[in-house]
Amino acid sequence: MPGKKFRLIRDSVYQKRHIEEVTQWQGKEMRNLSRCISAILASALRNPHSSQHHDFQIALKCVSALVDFSLMAQYRSHTPDTRSYLERYLLTFHQTKDMFLEFRTSKATSAEANRQDRELRELIANERAHKIRRTSAAKPRRQADQERLQRVNQRADLIRRENHFNFIKMHYLSYLSPHVRRFGSISIYSTKIGELAHKDHIKEGYRRSNKNEAAGQILSHYGRQHALGIRLQTLDVLLKAENVLAIEGTGRETAAAPGRILKGRMKNVSTLTELCRTCNIDYGDIMEEMLRFTKQTVADDHPLSSDPTQLGLLPAEQFTHLEIPVADFQEMDVFQIHRARSTGTMAFRSGGPRNDWVWIQTGEEDSYGDLRGRGVAQLVALFKIRNIFSEAAGVRRLALLRVLDPINFGRFHLATGHIRVGKRGSGLEMRIVDIGTVIGQAHVIPTGEGQWIVNHRIDLRTFNEIY
Repeated sequence: MPGKKFRLIRDSVYQKRHIEEVTQWQGKEMRNLSRCISAILASALRNPHSSQHHDFQIALKCVSALVDFSLMAQYRSHTPDTRSYLERYLLTFHQTKDMFLEFRTSKATSAEANRQDRELRELIANERAHKIRRTSAAKPRRQADQERLQRVNQRADLIRRENHFNFIKMHYLSYLSPHVRRFGSISIYSTKIGELAHKDHIKEGYRRSNKNEAAGQILSHYGRQHALGIRLQTLDVLLKAENVLAIEGTGRETAAAPGRILKGRMKNVSTLTELCRTCNIDYGDIMEEMLRFTKQTVADDHPLSSDPTQLGLLPAEQFTHLEIPVADFQEMDVFQIHRARSTGTMAFRSGGPRNDWVWIQTGEEDSYGDLRGRGVAQLVALFKIRNIFSEAAGVRRLALLRVLDPINFGRFHLATGHIRVGKRGSGLEMRIVDIGTVIGQAHVIPTGEGQWIVNHRIDLRTFNEIY
């Protein structure tokens, strides 16, 4: 996988440089990488040799444990179960991290290894020069193999002896679970000190002091400002809680979740025929799916016509952008907007076409195994069609999808720890659904042969729902 460009997170955020070109990772790059490194590594190590199978499995286990630990640490409230998960993930990481020990080689260790290897080669050459050459033709080859193995083992022993993970950031992780047990979630604390803090904490306090032994006055000023800020935040939270209680007491309902919105109307698309042309789809295929969708929604208030001729005459509009509100995992009254793009065959931002992967609700929570009723599909087109042959003239907001089927009944693959999806064997991969069926964006990594790895560690909500 190194040397390839790959997409990190949703909504057109890309890794601009090759992985090998990054010499100093920024915090945002590290966070984005942690969200997809496990699935990318599983894809890169999907076909190990028999001698590599054990090492690859240990490497995947180590990376997955570290990513799971970082995700679990983001919980805003913890229970004894979540703390035990934290401790278990950290223990698994420490038990398997030696697999990456060779990549912790410093310049000094590398120079020492090269020096010892040079001395060993000179010693072997001197011994060979003093020996009497009375051997068969095969013996020199066996002797050369033994000497090469001796040099490799010597280098590996030195690296194993000198390399370590004994640095302060690795040590901090062991204090996280006890810290949560004593003080609560770590998300309410921060050790980050920005450049603007010098102005707020030092300059402002000094300006308000009498300039005589100002250090104590600066600290006192900052303490008062901090206490007032905490008090104001507490009052805001209490006010919100009182409003919720008042609404519940009066029997009124709280504000509903925001709806899905189609944006980015495309020009020169007014019928299904023109929609097929922009998406490079056969008209017969989309008409077949429209008829199937019409049969499924026949019980609705404003069903579409089941006549193919009338369906072809209905006015249609194509869009490139679907906004999907997704409730935040830890604040149900806060919604994150997933912006799914579908440009068909058109370029997106001076690049290639962009047709995002999305989650669709396909069944009950007990279906599709660990996916819990979710399906993975790729957007092909977003469009709106108006039923002019109905008195109510209802409007349908639809999505044309290319649906994938879960492999192994949607269960986790034991070797990689991920769920895999693939192309449908029946060939009926196109499907038209209402945009309300699209419940969020998905992140998948291609593995070749028509299969993809589902990255369930892309965000905290997906991590909690798919496990």
